[in-house]
Amino acid sequence: MAANMRDISFATFNLYNLQLAGAPMYPRSVPYDAAEFAAKIAWAAEMIVRLDADVIAFQELWAREALEAVLGRDGVDPGYRPAYIAEGAWDGVAVACAVRAPWEIRAVERHKAFPPAMRLVKRKQSMAELRAAPPSADALVDPERDPAFVPTQEDEGVSVAIDEFSRSVLQVTVGHAGAAEVPPIEVFCTHLKSKLATPLDDPEYRDPAVRPHAMALGTAISTIRRIAEAAALRIVVDGALRGGDRPVVVLGDLNDGTFSDVLAVLSGQPSFRVVATSTAGARSDTGLYTGVQLQQLRSLGDVYYTHEYRNVREVIDHVLVSEQFYDWSEKRVWAFKEMRFFNDHVPAEDRLRSDHGQVVARFDWEPAS
Repeated sequence: MAANMRDISFATFNLYNLQLAGAPMYPRSVPYDAAEFAAKIAWAAEMIVRLDADVIAFQELWAREALEAVLGRDGVDPGYRPAYIAEGAWDGVAVACAVRAPWEIRAVERHKAFPPAMRLVKRKQSMAELRAAPPSADALVDPERDPAFVPTQEDEGVSVAIDEFSRSVLQVTVGHAGAAEVPPIEVFCTHLKSKLATPLDDPEYRDPAVRPHAMALGTAISTIRRIAEAAALRIVVDGALRGGDRPVVVLGDLNDGTFSDVLAVLSGQPSFRVVATSTAGARSDTGLYTGVQLQQLRSLGDVYYTHEYRNVREVIDHVLVSEQFYDWSEKRVWAFKEMRFFNDHVPAEDRLRSDHGQVVARFDWEPAS
């Protein structure tokens, strides 16, 4: 529990398919028996106690009753209140959230469909068309549209037909029950498309010219969907960030590393201040700061990871925060204290624990003067 009741901490916790005993999960998956379910919720409850976080985003939850069994275990703070995807709108496996007193849930919104502004379309143009196009109003800020720029190759067409998140995003408005001066926080709980190759549909899989390349094509499909989801989430988050000072936090399994294109799209790549006399980071109305980079700038530690696959360790479970949580921002409300990784069980030896490490980021109440 925070020493100052206005301090706050955020965690992300991939539950690795938390489902009720005997209930189905993915095709060909074996349901948990009663003993396995009891062991799984006991481990998850122990991890929640270790995280000791005010706001926790969960991924890979199959039934709300399963999470409530975890939160109801002895030793877990009874002040946690859960938030779920709306009744009747579950997508098989879902994200969820738990918020601990004195923090409270003030609103919950589900995002399944991509926002109308999400348009991944670029029409094919020849060099002649590009050369003949008049300069646009933003020519001075876009070197590729400057009148002096001469195209050297055709602009190839692109059209991506994805219109919804593979797993709904859960937006939770978190407020403080006893301190009117504390602004509400918009928390986005998310789980982007995994890196695993998407299985090809039957017509492609049966095509002898296509089938040998199923892994490459399936991985490309997953990558395109994941980065499309990152862009769509960026647009949704922009709605909370732009034109105001409301704090924003994005939590979850983003299935990509700190310096990936997915994180670049989602974070907006704000400037970090590494020299005290610099002005970098004084303002960033739409930037999101990755917790792992805040920790790396603070710590002498050099090994951070939340997932291991084929001996590759990386951070794919993230805490992203707006400028209200950045030390050098003129709009700072909380100062970064620390980020901790709980990864001693990774890679998981059985399905009763998570195959992801858990992450918690802590922030002290310290408004900029």
